[in-house]
Amino acid sequence: MKNRIYAIIIFVSSIILSTVFFVYKDFFKSALSLGLLGIFIINFVSSAGFFVSGPAFLTIIAGGNLYSPILVAVISAIGACFGDMLGFAFGHSGRQLTKKRLDKHKTVRFLEKHFHRHGALITFAFAIIPNPFFDAIGILAGVLNYPPVKFFAIMLAGRLLRYWLLAQIGSRM
Repeated sequence: MKNRIYAIIIFVSSIILSTVFFVYKDFFKSALSLGLLGIFIINFVSSAGFFVSGPAFLTIIAGGNLYSPILVAVISAIGACFGDMLGFAFGHSGRQLTKKRLDKHKTVRFLEKHFHRHGALITFAFAIIPNPFFDAIGILAGVLNYPPVKFFAIMLAGRLLRYWLLAQIGSRM
């Protein structure tokens, strides 16, 4: 019963946070004036919204022009990864709410087996390539009970590489 309440709280919180970030996205755009903290906030908010992301990559390019590219990449990647963990938590809480149903389906067990085997490669590839489908990967990883620390670490590696390249572009401008 305690796990079910926890799952419901995470599920509702994920929806509320995503809605708030979407509604107040203009407010968060002004956070860029805060420097590195602003870059962190913008990347967090941009990644926290489900399937609707803002142009956070522009803050990385601009930040690469103002600060050390590796520092901008690290700050941006950490912010984006924490934002994307909301999708993971959303999927994980959904699994907790429907655990008995999901465990009965052969398709879910098949997907879980293969995602645990190949999920690192899938997560890394989707974290490097800019696309709106990464939220689905995070939700799927949560539903399929992928280890959260492993998901975060692999996602961080992919995002760090992508954001370092973007910050390098900014540093050359």
